[in-house]
Amino acid sequence: MTLIVSIGSKAQLTTSTAMTPAQLVRNVLLGTGISATNITYTGSPLACGTFNGTASNLGLSTGVLLATGKISNAIGPNNNSGTTTIFNLNGDPDLNLITAPSLSYDAAVLEFDFVPRTDTVKFRYVFGSEEYMEYVNSPPLPATVNDGFGFFISGPGISGPFSNNSKNIAVIPGTTLPVTMYNLSLNNHSQYYFDNGNGLGSGTAPDGLTIQYDGFTVPLTAVSPVQCGQTYHIKIAIGDGYDHSNDSGVFLEAGSFSSAENIPMTSNTIVAGQFVTPDTVLYEGCGDAWIHFKRIGTPCSLAQPDTAYYTVSGTATNGVDYTAIGDSVIFPANVDTTSIHIKTIPDLLIEGNETITLSIHNSTPASSITITIIDSPPLTVQLNPDVTFTCPSSALVLTAIPAGGTNPFGYQYSWINATGNSNTVTVNPLQTTPYYVTVTDVCGNTATDSTHAIVTAYTPLKLGVTPDTTICSGDFLTLRDTVSGGRSPYVYNWSPIAGNADSLLINPTSTTIYAATVTDQCSQSVSQQIKVITNSVQANFYFDFTSSQNIQFNNTSSGAISSYWNFGDGSLDSVSSQTSPAQYFASGGTFTVKLVVTNQQGCKDSMSQTLVILPDFYFYFPNSFTPNHDGRNDIFTAVGLGIKTYRMNIYNRFGELIYQTEDITKGWDGTYMGAEAEIGVYICQFEVETFNADKFKKIGSVTLLR
Repeated sequence: MTLIVSIGSKAQLTTSTAMTPAQLVRNVLLGTGISATNITYTGSPLACGTFNGTASNLGLSTGVLLATGKISNAIGPNNNSGTTTIFNLNGDPDLNLITAPSLSYDAAVLEFDFVPRTDTVKFRYVFGSEEYMEYVNSPPLPATVNDGFGFFISGPGISGPFSNNSKNIAVIPGTTLPVTMYNLSLNNHSQYYFDNGNGLGSGTAPDGLTIQYDGFTVPLTAVSPVQCGQTYHIKIAIGDGYDHSNDSGVFLEAGSFSSAENIPMTSNTIVAGQFVTPDTVLYEGCGDAWIHFKRIGTPCSLAQPDTAYYTVSGTATNGVDYTAIGDSVIFPANVDTTSIHIKTIPDLLIEGNETITLSIHNSTPASSITITIIDSPPLTVQLNPDVTFTCPSSALVLTAIPAGGTNPFGYQYSWINATGNSNTVTVNPLQTTPYYVTVTDVCGNTATDSTHAIVTAYTPLKLGVTPDTTICSGDFLTLRDTVSGGRSPYVYNWSPIAGNADSLLINPTSTTIYAATVTDQCSQSVSQQIKVITNSVQANFYFDFTSSQNIQFNNTSSGAISSYWNFGDGSLDSVSSQTSPAQYFASGGTFTVKLVVTNQQGCKDSMSQTLVILPDFYFYFPNSFTPNHDGRNDIFTAVGLGIKTYRMNIYNRFGELIYQTEDITKGWDGTYMGAEAEIGVYICQFEVETFNADKFKKIGSVTLLR
């Protein structure tokens, strides 16, 4: 291979003329969905070759370069305002239409037949020239110097003004104008133009460090509709316009001449016979990866064989860090899926993560996948430190903590003096015992660690409690624990009443069995029960009115042998020790009567009730009511005691009788003749006769509110 490289720049363009035209098309330019035949080239062999722009500001990584001079003249830095190679070759008739009114010279023409597998063909390119910007607007030749190029496509459905009814698809986006130095520059459609300086250090932009041309376009896309499976012809041509001076070149992106197939990539990674998640991780020296390519196209495209070209990049070295892989995969006719196999090569070096990236940029959409190679660091394992037990048969949880190794699915564990196959096991050492664990990763690496359980003597835990006892129901008693042996501190629990101290205050109302439980630091527990028997007496009574002020009390207490009454009326005979006494209350009022009873064991209980004593005759009526149907104070009526006959009359402010009743249990609901009476003051008249034949009248007023 002949590689022409500019000297003295750390990052710039490189070129080569080593490949034949057929190799340039088939091995570099073509992408998926395209097959090419009848490849020809016309022009100087020094004007056609490959480029690598990865370290440049071109915008394209690699591809094919056609130029009007030597392609090596494109290498930067831009230190000349008019780099030129004159081949004294003719131009091209189709280029003459683009460079008109001038003729074209030193043409470089690459052409071939191709068959697309979808309905669209496209490729990406960049056009650059030394004619920029001096000859775009400078006299005396403002409209004649016009280096030009074209991508002339012909075939079914194509009609254009160029030879063989071809049309030029190298046009400015959104227009039908061909891409030339006059049509696309700082002055016209400048959004697609990059100013690379003038080679003299005084241009409108700093002189380029990587490319010689004074200016070039941003990456553009040539695209044309086609018919799937039909044969087309394309001519890619570039030439000087007007004279042989000042080189121009067109850069064609590698793999971009494609028929827009969608070829997504997926992967599977297998370690020790198991799939790894995520499936883009591969362990060095342990495992295999498969990259799967699937073409998604039309029946026309899938019915034909195809080759998908991919680029391999990443920090891992092809053929050194993993088995060598090529740059393409072949799809036989009617096959839509194929795969490649990647196997890592161990080098016993800790290098950090390395990557393998496969990219199909001409897939629509672009498709890429990255496999990460992970070093398998040394495998280690750590067990619990040695532990000393002061408790009998204490449970010890052994935990193995592995690190390093290859661990996509976990580790395998093997124990000595313990049973289990996980990283955690529980043992109950009765004597001093060593424990061992061996950890193995999926790649067969092993590591071992050990620990010791040291067991010391222990005195059994004992508990003493308050003895069984008898108390009166409701009295208070303190129960106590006495603990010996075991390992302090102790934890106390009581039931059925909760408690966490060594004593418990109780006041049971019935015989109850209490349980005391003590647990020591070794989780050893001991329990005792205490039976507390209760002697109970229950006070209870009811009463009857023999008259309004004479009350008979009836003692229904249980378990009592004596009674003590206090009637609360302040009289000389306000107390009694009779079982069921009678009491006369000399005046009306509210009184609290209390009974205290005692059983044979001296236990006491009491009960109190409230009595309301009314005089023999009583009469009362309110001065307002609110008949708003809320269930409170809705009815106006009088209340009384000792009443034989009764009449109530209600008058309005005009003296009209609006309500009358002779039943003291019935009252006025605030209506008159079926309607609500007005808010206001009404006259109420009462006629009452007592059982003692006393008669009287009472007149008052009541206010109706709502």
